[in-house]
Amino acid sequence: MAIQSAKPGDLLVAVEGSRVELVRAFTPGVANGLHKGVVKITTEAGDAKGQMHEVTAICSVKGVPGWQTYDNIFGDPISDLNAKRPSPAKDRWQVLFHFDGRTEKIGTLEPSGWVSRLKDNLCRKGEFDDT
Repeated sequence: MAIQSAKPGDLLVAVEGSRVELVRAFTPGVANGLHKGVVKITTEAGDAKGQMHEVTAICSVKGVPGWQTYDNIFGDPISDLNAKRPSPAKDRWQVLFHFDGRTEKIGTLEPSGWVSRLKDNLCRKGEFDDT
């Protein structure tokens, strides 16, 4: 489901045995950001309950002066939608998708294909297919 049309409970990404569902809608930010949405990740090998993450994506535009040369997606694992959390959380993760093809991972999240596919959905770039 395209993020622009998604409602809580909708599937945003399914890849490599992982499913990413929207739990709480993202808040649009300055021209290129989607802030503090909550998604739930379930995997074939993991707990059927899944793990929630509060996620922010900052999308850039290749070749535009003054814009970053990467897309940035970061988040914090959460267990309660309403709990107050420190910022940044100690288990925050971040992935920078550089336009030259490099990927830079920071933090505690294990590498997984869902992060890249979620970035593609949130930033609406390339050959992303909603089907």
